Amino acid sequence: MKISLCAKEGNLDSMVDERFARTKNFIIYDTETNDFKVIENSVDDAHGAGPKAIQLLADEEVSVIIAPPLGKNAQMAAEGANIKVVEQINSSVKNNIDNYLKG
Repeated sequence: MKISLCAKEGNLDSMVDERFARTKNFIIYDTETNDFKVIENSVDDAHGAGPKAIQLLADEEVSVIIAPPLGKNAQMAAEGANIKVVEQINSSVKNNIDNYLKG
């Protein structure tokens, strides 16, 4: 399973970003390999950035997004892409992943 998070920096110790579509980095963590990659957010449109960010993550085969509350259009795009959205806690990327995996 691939989990995506919004990160201020490109590592697991980074704090999560409070912004979804305008985050600098998406970290995609693979629970099967325990590996991750960083994708620089290329979405910078004035309007419609949320759904475009969802499409970017869907193209990476993400199953779960741990993020701040999404806007209405981004939430609908996530539902349409069958991506589960979980609200993040104000902590590091790693803590958010661990928290989600513990259930």
